[in-house]
Amino acid sequence: MPRPVLQWPGVPTLCVLAALLVLGIDILPRRVFDVTMSVEARTEVVELTLDPQREYVWGLPAGSYSLLVAKPAEGCKSSPQFEVACRYAEPSYLKIRHGATVRFEALPPAEDGDDGPRFIVSIKPLEPSEKVTGAGERSAFEIRSASDELRAATTELVNYESNAVKLWRIPLELRRVVIGESLAENVIAADTSTARQPIMTEGNVRIFARRVFGGSNRYQVQEEHFDPADVVQIPGEGENGDSLLLGLLSLNGTARAFDVTLHTDFAKVFVRRLGAEHAIGASMWSIVSRDPASLALWAALVSLISIANYHSVRLNNKLAKQAAAQPPRRWLAKRR
Repeated sequence: MPRPVLQWPGVPTLCVLAALLVLGIDILPRRVFDVTMSVEARTEVVELTLDPQREYVWGLPAGSYSLLVAKPAEGCKSSPQFEVACRYAEPSYLKIRHGATVRFEALPPAEDGDDGPRFIVSIKPLEPSEKVTGAGERSAFEIRSASDELRAATTELVNYESNAVKLWRIPLELRRVVIGESLAENVIAADTSTARQPIMTEGNVRIFARRVFGGSNRYQVQEEHFDPADVVQIPGEGENGDSLLLGLLSLNGTARAFDVTLHTDFAKVFVRRLGAEHAIGASMWSIVSRDPASLALWAALVSLISIANYHSVRLNNKLAKQAAAQPPRRWLAKRR
């Protein structure tokens, strides 16, 4: 009886190991890499959800406010609709506490004597369902002068319209952002009577990654461009997290639009386009494949599998030849 021959892993086994190695990359934990995202967009309208646990102080150019106040305020006049209109010829400051939903819209050139770019702002208190844990106080808004004198205060809706301004910007620390608005399905471009609908005109998202262990430099994983009239939202509906969106909002006077720049630890952006919604994010395979160290490790593993495959075939052939060369009766003679 021939002596048993030890069989080393052959081509099928090693191919299965290589396939498992490829598939296993996508189930690696995200915490192995530090993933961040940067969004840049030019838009005529943007909606921001502020963090209820932070206090915001924004400088606004000369303009007019429309709000509800409990007592007469300096520079304000009451209207029959129970609103108070406040007009200021110098810049003012808006203080926001306990969060708010803020909508910025750039205005088109005026038909009767345009004197420069203008914009409007709508500041709405957060609903209780929009609050985060531990932030149950009601939203509060204050209008203050450049010398920090209180001019008006309210906890209700505030509307603002600026005078013509050449340069204006504010820093952003947000919980959520919606860039652009969906166009109505029945809009006819040739109909001049149709109300203007602001949109996002251009933008892109870039995703970066860095290895948590042994990596110091960030590298770009993916870049996607948005189409005009897309609606970009971060994070998506029903998604929450501890990460903030940090960046800058500035008025572009030439384009009559806002330039938005945001950076965040969220690794996914949601895009609504023509009634459909899709997400843009980076898979673990795309993150690993762009990392030089991971690529070097991957190349080494593939090389080891190839070398092991080559030597296993040679070893198996050698053992088979040795077994075939032995006399078949030697084992039987010893047994007798």
